[in-house]
Amino acid sequence: MENLDGWRDVLRCKWSVAVLAALHDGYCRPSQILRRYPELAFKVLWQRLRKLERLNFVERIAFDGFPRHTEYRLTPSGRVVAKWAKRLMESGLTLDELTAVLRCRYMVAILRLLAQHPRRPKGLQAWLKIADKSLFERLAKLEALGLVRREIVPTRPVQVRYHLTDRAQTLLPLLTDELLAFPDLLKGGEKRQRPKTPTPS
Repeated sequence: MENLDGWRDVLRCKWSVAVLAALHDGYCRPSQILRRYPELAFKVLWQRLRKLERLNFVERIAFDGFPRHTEYRLTPSGRVVAKWAKRLMESGLTLDELTAVLRCRYMVAILRLLAQHPRRPKGLQAWLKIADKSLFERLAKLEALGLVRREIVPTRPVQVRYHLTDRAQTLLPLLTDELLAFPDLLKGGEKRQRPKTPTPS
């Protein structure tokens, strides 16, 4: 595994996340990054690039000639962290919000099940084997984070279905092998191993 020391502080910083996402998308020069984020001050950009360089997430390359210029490239470790930075930006979640989801094996399983197709609470419960109260508590948390939406179906009796939102779709790649790069995310949660989609007993 690559050395990812310092990733947590980096992903908690708005502008570090933005810089990593820009580098991930191929913006190599500071001037290009500043044009992408007009509200980003040059001093702040310079500070973030220096920190990312110290953490070995980016490397600085100086080009001779006229005019001289400097480019920044992601290191192998930086590419791993940059994937997460880009997903965080696309989802609109903070690292702490994402961590709260990943630490709960049931919330991860719910997202994976809804990625297959919309489901009723009874259908989710049949897979997860948890009490009604626990299921609805987790669905409420996911709904508050904008990761699932509830649909009321006007039938007799009225039915409720849960769908995955577009925001959640951007996070699905993080619920696969990429999660293994950040084992500390799972510490202190309901289960300290990679969460898996439940299978029927």
